[in-house]
Amino acid sequence: MKKYIQRLLVAIIAFSIGTAAIYLFAWDKIKTLNPYGATHSSENNSPYSLLEGRTIRLKPYDATFDIPEDWLAPKPALEPPKNLYLSWQDFNELNQLDFNNGFSDEEDAKVMNSVLPFENCAAHVGSKGWGNGLTSDLQARVFVVNLNSQQVTEKIKNQGLNKALSVFEKASLTSGNYGTWEKQTMGVLKMGSHTLLFKDIDFYYRSFGNKTVVFVFIHQSGWDETIKQILSSFKWANKT
Repeated sequence: MKKYIQRLLVAIIAFSIGTAAIYLFAWDKIKTLNPYGATHSSENNSPYSLLEGRTIRLKPYDATFDIPEDWLAPKPALEPPKNLYLSWQDFNELNQLDFNNGFSDEEDAKVMNSVLPFENCAAHVGSKGWGNGLTSDLQARVFVVNLNSQQVTEKIKNQGLNKALSVFEKASLTSGNYGTWEKQTMGVLKMGSHTLLFKDIDFYYRSFGNKTVVFVFIHQSGWDETIKQILSSFKWANKT
């Protein structure tokens, strides 16, 4: 009788271990198939945006800003076709593109996400498609975060700069303002096999009550006026 009970216990333990191993193996496979998961959904009460003419409306905040008219035009087939990411589905797609496009946008995404939670992303717009591998375009990502301006500044100067130094050859930070917007500019250098690429990752941010709106612009020179026009057009729920 004792031997029977011992064998039964051994069988139960072996079955439990085997089941756990199969589950863990299967879960690893699932994570491999979808390593990023869904960050934006109705269940998460995630932000999203609507396109109204050339105005982007951030929901649920009803904040708005305008983008250049030519950003609405269809993009050439050779480019990534999407330069406006506004819906929950768009953001979940963008989250995967950030780390699976093979271009320098991956480094940019790592810097942004080290400072600002991606789940707080409310819009991504650009003069060309994200992940195009070019350096002459302007990309802009908008976040609405539960941080004050000082906390955003500290995260840029610490986590952001440290991440930039780890993924780029050089990175430095300068501070400034544009009107009521605080500004931190991260100048970075990326070295290719035969090229040197200098560009800026600009963080513009401004608090509205217990929320802070952060625009992140990624660009080389020549986009200052466009950036100013976008920021000047911003309105927070009927407030400029």
